[in-house]
Amino acid sequence: MLNYWSVNIFGKFNSLITALKFIVPALTIILFFFQFKMSNFHSHGFAIGHFTGIEQAVSTSGIIFAFLGFRQAIDFAGEARNPQRSVPFSIILAITIGAVLYVLLQVVFVGAIPESALKGGWTSLAYNAPFADLATLLGMGWLSFILFADAVVSPAGTANIYLSSTARVVFAWARTGTFPKPFTKISSSGVPRVALWFSLLLAVFWTLPFPTWNFMVNVVSSATVMTYVIGPISAMAFRKTAPNLHRPFRLGGMSFIAPIAFIIASLIIYWTGWQTDYWLIGLQIVMFFVYLIIAAVSPLKNKDGLSLATQVKSSLWLVVYYIAMLLISYFGDTNFGGIGKIPSPWDQIALIIVSLIAFYWGLASALKKPNLDQESPEEDADGVVSSL
Repeated sequence: MLNYWSVNIFGKFNSLITALKFIVPALTIILFFFQFKMSNFHSHGFAIGHFTGIEQAVSTSGIIFAFLGFRQAIDFAGEARNPQRSVPFSIILAITIGAVLYVLLQVVFVGAIPESALKGGWTSLAYNAPFADLATLLGMGWLSFILFADAVVSPAGTANIYLSSTARVVFAWARTGTFPKPFTKISSSGVPRVALWFSLLLAVFWTLPFPTWNFMVNVVSSATVMTYVIGPISAMAFRKTAPNLHRPFRLGGMSFIAPIAFIIASLIIYWTGWQTDYWLIGLQIVMFFVYLIIAAVSPLKNKDGLSLATQVKSSLWLVVYYIAMLLISYFGDTNFGGIGKIPSPWDQIALIIVSLIAFYWGLASALKKPNLDQESPEEDADGVVSSL
């Protein structure tokens, strides 16, 4: 309902939740700091999981999930008055503040663990709710209560903004013809309500199958990053095929940033492990063929002026990339769920090579003349969403 009423009400509620997201971690950092022991940082060795452990943690311990919030600044960019200034400022600020906050939380957590709890090594720690359990162990039961309450409030705030941003992505897809036209409807308050209802149904549908929070985080992280691999290629393709297209926001250094971003996204997906990758990537491949079947029989297949053969030719690189990702994940290092035929670092070297080939193949597969549907602000129902 917060999203349904208006962007203004949604924004105010989001600001309140964001404030709580800062207050509770800041309180935890201060209180745990008074229990700080520097000796914990070399107890039983340093970085005992080595670099592979760090890579696993990035994808499967919620690190990527924790930083996904920068995306909303992009999804709402169409409603910004000055995207060239607001978008980079929002992204950099979100990532920087998040990084500082999370690093401080991890540092004080490691430092506050009682020495007696580390007698069996780091693997002997068995906290179900690490910060709340540690607060209880340190005699701060009241802080534990606050942390559990925040564990309900903070994800609710995340759900609020993700639901809103997803609705705008669905709206944008409908504008480009990927989704049916009814999803382009905008209310008088500037909210794409049909897309919002659809996003709510999808949210419920996708939440039901997951047995645990950790498993859901792994899948969501990998699935979200999987959507990022399209961005660098799309941006570079538009730079190449539509150099004079009006851009409310323009990023410099794309020829360097784009392939690096594509490689990093590919690595993160791989680090998630075979158990997540095989069905997530496999589902993408299956859906590609489902799309081919629907497109072949749909009466709307020619409305964008592109033949099915042209669409397949322009997207074949993605299918081959997915298949290569699956093979590397299956034959890759056992630390990432593979069978160990391609041990580290050769598995990741192979992935980097595949990513570079896929990137430049995808770029070369772009339509020589982009099929653009540009409307002026006067033609738009609401004006504020034209740049989407």
